[in-house]
Amino acid sequence: MPALHDGPVDDLAVGRLLRLARGRRRLRQADVARIAGVHQGTVSLAERGQLGALTVRTTRAIAAALEIGLQFEPRWRGPALDRLRDAGHAAAVEAVAAELAQHGWDVLIEVGFSRYGERGSVDVIGWRATDCALLIVEVKTSLVDLQATLGAIDRKRRIVPGELSRERGWRPTAIGVALVVVDSSTARDVVARHGSIFDSAFPSRTVAVRHWLESPTGDLRGVWFLRATHRVRTTGRIESSPALPGASRVRPRRS
Repeated sequence: MPALHDGPVDDLAVGRLLRLARGRRRLRQADVARIAGVHQGTVSLAERGQLGALTVRTTRAIAAALEIGLQFEPRWRGPALDRLRDAGHAAAVEAVAAELAQHGWDVLIEVGFSRYGERGSVDVIGWRATDCALLIVEVKTSLVDLQATLGAIDRKRRIVPGELSRERGWRPTAIGVALVVVDSSTARDVVARHGSIFDSAFPSRTVAVRHWLESPTGDLRGVWFLRATHRVRTTGRIESSPALPGASRVRPRRS
């Protein structure tokens, strides 16, 4: 007769991994509990795969005590989840573009680039000719792989200004790089937990980013927590870039 269990097979697999890792490190459940700041019985629940009885924070604390990182993968109606993610990302990109245009920036959306074999695309590019200011925006609905995100942004900062200078004659004296994250308690928790990384890579935060948009002087690297996606009145232009591959035309919204 097959064994009965309370949780899904994936939970059992996680529990087994925790148990094996503890054994490899020759730790008792009590040792793991002390490191994670939980009760021994909680560790026992996790190792039996009863993750539904634990909070996400507790489960991650137990895993971290064993030097294991847990990535939770949401599943919902197969490809419908990907379409939902795309819709959320598109709405965030549109909101950023509209706000930039509101402040008099000319905006390019989904601009592709290719330089010496390095390829990619920029979610939003802003240009304000009166200040010779360029803004490169990366939009994220969630923060998952920080290393990949930071690497991609650094590549865009290195390549895109030169490409725009050659293709459009834009020669910025001020360059901003903004990581726009759809605001949520989870996103803010990620930034807080990796504070040293974000303080080094993106020392500015939302208020400073917005001030820079109004008066772009000097360079900027900042995290912008995006809260609202409502329509706003625009004064700048929102368009595609025919000179750079991969861009799609977006007409400015009027309120």
